[in-house]
Amino acid sequence: MFGTFVLSLLFLWLCIGTLCVGSTLASSLESDGTPGISNVTVNTDKIPRYEKFEVSFDLSGTWSNPFDPDEVTVDGIFRTPNGRTVTMPGFYFQDYQRTFRDGREILTPISRPVWKIRFSPTMPGTYRYILRMVNDGQTVETEERTFHCTDNSNKHGFLRISAENPYYFQFEDGTPFFVVGENIATLGSMGTALADKWYTSFARVGGNFARLWWCAGGTDLESRVSDHPDQRLGRYKLDEAWRIDYLVNLADRSGIHLMCCLETQQYLRKGVWWERFTYNEANGGPVESPADYFVNDEADAYFRRRLRYIVARWSYSTAIFSWQFWNEVNACNDFNPRNAAQWHERMARYLRSIDPYDHLIHTNFGNLDGYEEVDGLPEMEVISTNIYSRRDMGQTAAWAARMMTQRYRKPYLLTEYGVGHRGGWVADDPKGIIVHNGLWGALMNGSAGTALPWGWGNWVDEQNMYHYWKVVSDVVQDIPFHQRQWKPIIVEKWIYQDDTKPPYYAGVFFEGWPRNYAYKLSPTPRPNTFRISADGNVDKPESLNAMLRSNESQAFSIDFPVDGTFVVHIPEISSRDKPILHVVIDGQEVFHQDLPQDTEYPWQYWKSYAIPVTAGRHQIEVSNAGTGGLWTAYELQNYRHREGPDLDAMGMETDDTILLWVRNPQFIWIYDRESRTLEEQDEGLLTLRDVSEGEYSVVWRETTTGEVLARHVAATDGDRLTLATPRITRSAVAKLVKLSP
Repeated sequence: MFGTFVLSLLFLWLCIGTLCVGSTLASSLESDGTPGISNVTVNTDKIPRYEKFEVSFDLSGTWSNPFDPDEVTVDGIFRTPNGRTVTMPGFYFQDYQRTFRDGREILTPISRPVWKIRFSPTMPGTYRYILRMVNDGQTVETEERTFHCTDNSNKHGFLRISAENPYYFQFEDGTPFFVVGENIATLGSMGTALADKWYTSFARVGGNFARLWWCAGGTDLESRVSDHPDQRLGRYKLDEAWRIDYLVNLADRSGIHLMCCLETQQYLRKGVWWERFTYNEANGGPVESPADYFVNDEADAYFRRRLRYIVARWSYSTAIFSWQFWNEVNACNDFNPRNAAQWHERMARYLRSIDPYDHLIHTNFGNLDGYEEVDGLPEMEVISTNIYSRRDMGQTAAWAARMMTQRYRKPYLLTEYGVGHRGGWVADDPKGIIVHNGLWGALMNGSAGTALPWGWGNWVDEQNMYHYWKVVSDVVQDIPFHQRQWKPIIVEKWIYQDDTKPPYYAGVFFEGWPRNYAYKLSPTPRPNTFRISADGNVDKPESLNAMLRSNESQAFSIDFPVDGTFVVHIPEISSRDKPILHVVIDGQEVFHQDLPQDTEYPWQYWKSYAIPVTAGRHQIEVSNAGTGGLWTAYELQNYRHREGPDLDAMGMETDDTILLWVRNPQFIWIYDRESRTLEEQDEGLLTLRDVSEGEYSVVWRETTTGEVLARHVAATDGDRLTLATPRITRSAVAKLVKLSP
């Protein structure tokens, strides 16, 4: 789910009208005549492998809706050089010309509508094909034609899940593909001109992946009600389809691969977009209520038609990574996992039966752990979930990647994350610390790629955060993730290079899960007491809630090694209520504080309260003794024993490569928002255990700037490897590659 401010902007953009940038359409979709195929032309007779072969032609016949295959169908029947038959559905097409006026893109139809078939040859040789039309009880076929495919393409084919390591992706020719991505989900009023800027800027730093919506924001085929009579359920918006064409071509030229999200939960939420949903009975659709959508046969039939059109028009492209059925499907009103699972199974099987290029199929959930009923289906090939409002996105992405890959044994991508739901992203996180940490937390813990932040236009682009992806793309370049078996690094010890520096106790930070992102796998009722380990880890972390409602409490069993401080951070409180923070230690009240509404925006409360705690084991209970809700995060100062720099390390290793992310634990969004100053950490000696024997080249980079901090060679001693760590203030990555003997 994206922030309310983004939703509001998108709503205004959509409310300009379904032809939201002033485009116009061909006058009528109807035809009355004798079935026939004429004026057949092709874009080329000789084409490199994996490029687009396109046939354009006219159809005559009788129909009221050219998008309804029950009225008229046309297919290309292709015979490949090895004798296989491939059927590609045809589609109705209108070309457009784009212009810009007063900050808006305007699409104007050019020439008359035609029909097209798009096909991508996957092997060199001569292809034979005919066009077959079925209309008004008649079948019409053209004479056989041919074209030739050459083997001089620089493309690697379509993307697949690796057979060697099912957590990662590869191209058909075996080339590795690690996702370096972000959301570029919807367009603004300048439409494709903004896409030109965003895609180009992202590709320039090595970005190779974008998630986009084909249901809103300028690229909506049929979901939102239109004022134009030729645009409604089952009658697609040809101008917005043209924009999708533009984006697919742009992505192809830019080396960006697209996760195509076909539908979003807002349309099945009353008071959000339900009232403008074309499937809604009030708008002439077949669905009485949001819950009815997943069990309604007529709605199924309409969605299948849309899938057929999507396959016909875009499945040819190797720039298409996957078909994602839904965005955050669990947020729909009256969500029923069983009904949703059966719907996903039906649609996935149909889609697989008509897509000759076998693009990946999956869906998306707003809760971080998804739903077993759906994600566990064999038809769901990729797992993707979203998260917002966490203060340490590095740990959040790491937790998600580890937990979800272990749970489903499938590739996992954290497909949305960001500041929160209320707006103020630039004001709250102008440096994009959340963006940065999410990228590395996912990468270093078994995700099939980086996490994908939201806020591509008014956050990432506005603050020019692209350099964060540049470091990532440099590090992952040429690593065959899909051909290796990876395991987490094991840190044995970390000491200062200067052995005169004494040990000390540092702080730790932990937090719960906010709002609808709370875990579904947590037991009911949720446990109320949590033990905090000496390293600051929470037992049963999936059950820790970030929000305390009126009279709710949670308790922590904590063993302070020395006198320390228990800090309660309150980044947000509910509006128009009077929450009260109440803290009890070992049965004695130690803190009771009204939280006054003294900020303009209660979701930007950003206060913290420090409570001294003596050495020893304590039971600390935190509650909301007032009304409304308060959001919490916690810090234990003077708690974690350190003998070296105050840095955290996470990463992965295989037989010939080690990836290591080292971060100052105070380099998190909440501390930056509270204006803390980071201290540079001195050089250290980091010993890793259970490392493949050999010598390794080591390159250290600062992850926020890309600066090379150090280069050296390190050798194992048995199964241990000791690395000299440079001075680090924020965050650094080490890439270790085994040298040939």
